Amino acid sequence: MYKETKLRTILKTILWRLFATFNSFIILYLAMTDKHIWNAVFMNVSGFFVYFFYERIWNKIPYGKVCDK
Repeated sequence: MYKETKLRTILKTILWRLFATFNSFIILYLAMTDKHIWNAVFMNVSGFFVYFFYERIWNKIPYGKVCDK
């Protein structure tokens, strides 16, 4: 088992907000539909997948992981 350092958590949080903002921007920029509700749905569904892969990638990064005793 491991736990994360505060620095790792802060870094992950900042980077996630950048990814999430970029994801939202792309969906809204493309304006896939004229209905605001569907753009919101597309934004949340794509955000789900972006977050899933974001976390999977971070699980492979050892930076900021310390052994939990």
